[in-house]
Amino acid sequence: MNIEINNRKKRIILYILPIFVLLILTLSIRYYRISKEKESETDIYENSKKVEESVEEDDEERYIIDSGQDFTELFPIIDEQQAYIVVPGRIDTRKPPTVVIYSHGSNTSVTQNMQDQFMKDMREYGILFSKHNYIFAASNQHGVNWGNSASVEDTLKLKEYIDEIYHPSEKIYLLGFSMGGLPTMNFTTTFPELVSKIALLAPTTKSAEWNRERVEKIMDIDIKIWHGNKDVNVPYSYTLSFVNKLEGLGKEIDFVTVEGKGHFDIDTEYMDEVLEFFNS
Repeated sequence: MNIEINNRKKRIILYILPIFVLLILTLSIRYYRISKEKESETDIYENSKKVEESVEEDDEERYIIDSGQDFTELFPIIDEQQAYIVVPGRIDTRKPPTVVIYSHGSNTSVTQNMQDQFMKDMREYGILFSKHNYIFAASNQHGVNWGNSASVEDTLKLKEYIDEIYHPSEKIYLLGFSMGGLPTMNFTTTFPELVSKIALLAPTTKSAEWNRERVEKIMDIDIKIWHGNKDVNVPYSYTLSFVNKLEGLGKEIDFVTVEGKGHFDIDTEYMDEVLEFFNS
């Protein structure tokens, strides 16, 4: 009797054991497949992230113009007029730089001679402004021009030259020193739609030539002037008369009287203030 029971137990065990082993094997295979699927999903996700990051980096680079230098200097001759241009070393085309065009005084010229003190000053302006996403530029503007039509055309052609290469902001800022006040203001009244801000340093202005019609053209343009009250080259009183006349015609101008300073104390000495005004 006991032998029969033991034999029956053995048969049951022999019958169940393969089923149990098969079940364990099936579960193991299933677990293995699920683990592999999860690993695969993780790999796909990680690879997808890497691809997305790579695409984002590629997209970012598409917008960047990088010269590999802090700034780039150009010395083009535009319609027989020497020009000087300083461009930021890195330009993000989604935030295009603004062009600042400088108009010089009657005793200086734009040349390729970087040993000349005036050109050293231009470089100083250019380096500072390029650090703040500006393209700084100056044309010789037919030399001693006193704001004639040729100097206005020179400014326009300089702007167009830069536009074609760098696609900067549509509107420009103008900066004029001494005689340079005349081509600056004459350009502005000829092309007011192209100008956003004007900075003038000890400028020649010829207030007698201004009337309500001219003033109306510059109503929406911010203007700031610095002039030393000890200036004997372009008297301070001339600029004061200009400011008063325009204010009488409804145009407010931010006028800074620089105490005790003469004509040649007001130029590169006020670069930081001009930059602050342009940045405001």
